[in-house]
Amino acid sequence: MKIPELLAPAGNFDKMETAFHFGADAVYLGLKQFSLRNFAENFTVEEFEEAVRYAHALSKKVYLTLNMFPLSSDIKEIKTIIPLVRKIGPDGIIIADPGMVALLKREAPELKLHLSTQANTMNSDSVRFWADAGISRIVLARELSLDEISELVQNSNIELEVFIHGALCISYSGRCFLSLYMSGRDANRGECAQSCRWKYRVLEEAERKGEFFPIEEGSSGTYIFNSKDLCALPLLPELVSSGVDSLKIEGRMKSAHYVAISVDVYRKGLDILKEKGTAAFRKIAPELVTELARVSNRGFTTNFFKGKPGSDDYNVAECRILNPYAFIGEIVGEYDGGLLLKLKNPVYPGDKIELCDSPYTRETVTVENIVDFGGDSLDFGRSGTVIRLKGRFRSGVGALARNG
Repeated sequence: MKIPELLAPAGNFDKMETAFHFGADAVYLGLKQFSLRNFAENFTVEEFEEAVRYAHALSKKVYLTLNMFPLSSDIKEIKTIIPLVRKIGPDGIIIADPGMVALLKREAPELKLHLSTQANTMNSDSVRFWADAGISRIVLARELSLDEISELVQNSNIELEVFIHGALCISYSGRCFLSLYMSGRDANRGECAQSCRWKYRVLEEAERKGEFFPIEEGSSGTYIFNSKDLCALPLLPELVSSGVDSLKIEGRMKSAHYVAISVDVYRKGLDILKEKGTAAFRKIAPELVTELARVSNRGFTTNFFKGKPGSDDYNVAECRILNPYAFIGEIVGEYDGGLLLKLKNPVYPGDKIELCDSPYTRETVTVENIVDFGGDSLDFGRSGTVIRLKGRFRSGVGALARNG
């Protein structure tokens, strides 16, 4: 069985390390400018160079996102960084604009070009067109069914990639102007205000004054534009069988906890498929979906994979489902009696926390006493403090802790 690449988001260097620790084969990341997630922390050129060195030392891959829709003034600035990107040598450049394809083929012909989902590629003729233009991989549109994806794979001679998990945009392949209209922040230039997640009370068509569409669910309004999150975990066997080359997780602006758990779960699913087959996967799939739901989400949908989504695929009554599994911190070291936990949120004596490590390791710990790195007792553990966890654990450095 051909197992596709598992591709994870990396909003900063720490999240890249987390993604690799939990089993990602590759990450995609952006510079401080020119990507569609300008409000992620992102990478300086120097950090990007270090990231590529780090990944390649692990035999992992790094793809650079330059997938904004650039103006002429942007092209002038992009030209100044191309020599630096060529020297660093990422494993691919993700772009959406035809002008960027021509520019990079001319200025950096040795770099592999990946076409963003923003280009909404949906048919074999488009795949051939982009292949002839020099594209080596296409991130397919999110509006395709499993059957349609399989057909494209069968009729393609370049790599194809699909999104399998994370936030969905109500607009066509993410090409949205709602944010620009509502807030002045252009989603197509990396500044999305997520206006689709806002609460709305009425919807009136301009030519029908005083006639409102019945969208209000109650006195609090409705979230009519708010899609549930994509979760393709139950369809992993079908996605693998389709022959796609890469499975992509959305979320460069999301937490290290999100990156860790989503990568860990999909890695577990892919490993079970490879080693034990589809029947074994089906048995554990409900548990894996439950684990994904322990990270903050908006509910799950399979989007277009099984056909056109309906009303059940949108959250009309709430924007976000908050769940009780808060991120506590990261295991950063060991000492003679156990592990060292760097806190991101406070911990108190008697708290139960759960350690999450790769490969798919979970263990619950009761914090009886709070002792800092130097051995001094504390009333509670403050954010930023390194505390000791006494005991013998299956988890190690790089594991994450959340409340249990």
